Amino acid sequence: MPNGLESLWYAVHQVPGEPGYVTVGVASAEFADGTVVALPPPVRRPTGWVAEVHQAGPGLVPSRVLLADEAVPGAPVLWYVVLPAPGTTSEVDLVAFSTTDRAEGDVLDPAGFQALAIDWSNQVGALRWDAATGLVRQVYVAPAFRRRGVATKVGWAVACVAAGCGWPELRADGQRTDLGEAWVLGRRDGWRTHVPDRTGWSPPMTPPEDTAGVPRRNLDPDPT
Repeated sequence: MPNGLESLWYAVHQVPGEPGYVTVGVASAEFADGTVVALPPPVRRPTGWVAEVHQAGPGLVPSRVLLADEAVPGAPVLWYVVLPAPGTTSEVDLVAFSTTDRAEGDVLDPAGFQALAIDWSNQVGALRWDAATGLVRQVYVAPAFRRRGVATKVGWAVACVAAGCGWPELRADGQRTDLGEAWVLGRRDGWRTHVPDRTGWSPPMTPPEDTAGVPRRNLDPDPT
């Protein structure tokens, strides 16, 4: 988390003139980790905010997710699609794209995405998690977009979406790829306290045909 803080709490407020409400993720020691606080007017972003999600109502797909520049400096512009993971009952996918078809932070449902006529192969990142338990199942970043903060940005977005929907906080198990482990070890203390030690190995998610022309540092956590 920013500044190495270990507590991520959430501030909820309504925005004058807009339907629904906003949930803001805040990294600070002001409240215990996971606390949800209702903020009275005037509307403001608390000091230490990292992400905010706009929703029309409880349990509905968000319309927008915004991140503070300080949370993931230099990361590319992303917009998202949220949809049920295929073949599951409670798992959810948040898929990130970096095209000019939508504005930074826009969130679409499958129908909205289909209307854009963009192929799913254009995704630059994705996170799958179990909305019933908070367990993260998969994290993926397209090879050409690695080492640019995409995984961190998607992670913050999902954490705020889960909080806005009233779902359990994200958590991880010890099963990771080598790149995933390198990402965890490269985080500040606040991130690492939310991720258990590695207990199992997962194979790389990148098909060999997608590695042509990609720098080795994007494919190998310790390139030689």
